[in-house]
Amino acid sequence: MHSSVLSIARQLEKYFFDGKRSPTEYFLFLCGGNSPSQSNFRREVGTGINSIRSRYRYITYYPEEMFVELILGHQKKDLLSLENMLAESAHAVAILIDSPGTFTELGAFANHEKLQDKLILVIEPKYKKVKSFINLGPVRYLKKRSQSKIHYIPLDIQHIKPIASAITESCRDIAKHSAPVEDLTNPIFAYNFYLSLIHVFDPIPKDALISIGTKLSNCAEDAVIVAAETVVNTLINEGNVSCVSNTLSCTKKGSERLIYSNPTKNSLQIIRKFLTNIRYQVLNELYRGKIGIKGGAF
Repeated sequence: MHSSVLSIARQLEKYFFDGKRSPTEYFLFLCGGNSPSQSNFRREVGTGINSIRSRYRYITYYPEEMFVELILGHQKKDLLSLENMLAESAHAVAILIDSPGTFTELGAFANHEKLQDKLILVIEPKYKKVKSFINLGPVRYLKKRSQSKIHYIPLDIQHIKPIASAITESCRDIAKHSAPVEDLTNPIFAYNFYLSLIHVFDPIPKDALISIGTKLSNCAEDAVIVAAETVVNTLINEGNVSCVSNTLSCTKKGSERLIYSNPTKNSLQIIRKFLTNIRYQVLNELYRGKIGIKGGAF
């Protein structure tokens, strides 16, 4: 890989990782049952969380969607094997305790060193005093030995607002002691960085994109690769990036997502100018120069 590629990538990394996240922005993983009704309800809760209007902004992610290719693809990872990424990527992990699958998640997460202080549980009130394994085991353990939050609220459409409010308030409290990791092992923080790489180098081989991440980061290579693949798969599934013959291109939707998701007119103008200048640099140094003639940039 040519040094000019890495130099340009470092400029993008510096822009997206050096103090660009708002201190009033919070990231949440929202877990729950996977039946159609449970999934729809969880979506309603997620929409309620994202739509809260205050000085804080909350962004909800669904683990099974973000990691779908890692779970169903050739790697065949399970969600529990990705729990370190869950623990380090978001400010908090909220679980709607509404199915046997969520009971299993709760048991595993409650025993996880990094996750056990970042959980927000929402449980049906009718189960509050039931002498079950859930109450006597992981719930009691979390109450006594962790900083996780537990709420007893009916899991129905009529209570979307109080559920969303309880989760967001708890997220802010948890974030005081459990900030996410802000590097290339975190797919949430790496999202715009990889999207910007595809945008300015368009088109770029998928392997080259992932290689850039591993060369820039001092973190464990496997963790960087998993995060990069997670981001790429998410970008493709969302329609922000297209993939043909293992080569990635930014769609119109992806370019608009990268530029117009900025909250203020000033920040929008800044990123538009920055990316335009980087794109000119790519064209001048790589594709119009000797490097790009034989495809030697990557």
